Amino acid sequence: MRMSPPISLSLPRAFTLLELLVVIAIIGILAGIMFPAAIGALQKAERAHAEQTVSNLKIAVSAYFTEYRKYPVPLSTNEGDEIRSNRNLMDVLLGSDGAKEQGGLNPQGTAFFTDRVARSMGDGKYRKGIKLETDGGGELWDPYGEFYYVRMDLDHNNRTEKPTWDDREGEVLPQSILVWCAGKDTLESQAKDNITSW
Repeated sequence: MRMSPPISLSLPRAFTLLELLVVIAIIGILAGIMFPAAIGALQKAERAHAEQTVSNLKIAVSAYFTEYRKYPVPLSTNEGDEIRSNRNLMDVLLGSDGAKEQGGLNPQGTAFFTDRVARSMGDGKYRKGIKLETDGGGELWDPYGEFYYVRMDLDHNNRTEKPTWDDREGEVLPQSILVWCAGKDTLESQAKDNITSW
């Protein structure tokens, strides 16, 4: 009669409660270190996007001026007016159907500005791009859910009235187009985080 070998009663070794707690603590510490770094990187990326868009919007207005020898605003606009990147300006720069009509500000329908599609934030606000309409016009939104600001040298004297929040000496800047974004705090009057083209 043959005897079978003894059955081993050893079970696979499991993690102890202490080992699990140590692993969870390490994961928590790593997450605590990485979270602020990830938030900081996201904020830098949003600021970089706003800086690039400020520059691109200034270039688009300049290209429009080169093409038509006037700025993309109605003649009734005053020198110190702050123009926003809403439909009034962007319809012209995007070459909307309305801007191409007889007497429109962009009769050739040239698209002077392009960007990504804006994402909805809810409550009728968007962020980081163009909210495009079916007629080809739209609105340009910054990463913080606001429109950009634009001022132009409408009397063609190679200087533009600077915004009141700019604390530099003098009342004008030696530039023909000023573009800025209110920054993360969305308060244009608080200059500390405004993003400017000058």
